[in-house]
This record gives sequence, structure tokens and C-alpha cells, in this order.
Amino acid sequence: MASRDQQVREIVEGLGLGLVALGASRVTSQKIDLEFAFSYAWRRWPHADQYPSIGRASKPDNLFWRGVTRSERRKSAVIVWRGDRGEYAIGTVHDGWMPEDAVGIIGDRLLSEWVSLATDFRERLEGIV
Repeated sequence: MASRDQQVREIVEGLGLGLVALGASRVTSQKIDLEFAFSYAWRRWPHADQYPSIGRASKPDNLFWRGVTRSERRKSAVIVWRGDRGEYAIGTVHDGWMPEDAVGIIGDRLLSEWVSLATDFRERLEGIV
């Protein structure tokens, strides 16, 4: 079984991948907004139970936030969240990569599963902003 940090990393990259696939390249960097949107999407995502270290955490949304803030420093990341003027710019590390190119590197989830998580996340963010 993957460690908690590995699970958080996969969720951060996978959600970012889903956002990229939806055409979203930027989101707010406001902690409370990101945590609220993550909690909303996480509770609805049918695959959340496959990440037990996150699900058992007292504050899964805070784990996600910490994973996002560490994203741009990861050396082997495929999808990176980079802080940029009050927002996070989200994209692939390699120019020209499409979501289909990155999905298999992140883990075993299908792109459609990440898009499902990202859809609820983005919907909640848009409802906040």
C-alpha cells in the first residue's frame, strides 16, 4: 500500500491532471477556497476510499493543501501547481504533453476518473469565487 505522502501526491497530481483535461490552467491560491472545494469533490468521488490515509485523516482538505504547496518543488512530478500572483498555474512539466500522456505516470486511475474529481472541484470553486 502506498504511504500517505504518496497518496497525497497522487491526488494532487491527479486532480491537477483532471483540471488540465477540462481546460482549466489556473485556480485561486486561497487556502480556504481550495480546501472547501477539495472537501466537496472528495466526498462525492467514488474512488476516495482507495486512498485510506487521506480518508482517515482528521482534515483531508489540509493534507491536500499541503500537497499543493509542495507541488512545484517535486523533482519527479508530472503535473505541477505553481504559485503565480494569487493563483496556482497548473500544467504538465513537459511542454506539449497532453493529459493522455501523463495519466499513466501518475497512477492507475483512468483520465475520466480524474476528470470526475476535477469537475466537482472546479464547480465548487466557481461557486465560491
